[in-house]
Amino acid sequence: MLDKIAMITFLIIYIICLFITIIMYLLIIGANKNKTDVERFYEDEEQIKYLKNYKNGGKSKNE
Repeated sequence: MLDKIAMITFLIIYIICLFITIIMYLLIIGANKNKTDVERFYEDEEQIKYLKNYKNGGKSKNE
């Protein structure tokens, strides 16, 4: 009896986690599709700045 309850509980938790994963994936994909070219450009610039800063060991030019 306990094994059946444990299995059902596991399946319910697994299905909930799978559902949350699918929703998060769709949110990320949807958010990326709605970006304008200007927003993508700014995001690319921020990533370039971060990577340059990371390459320098995390030290910014102001330090």
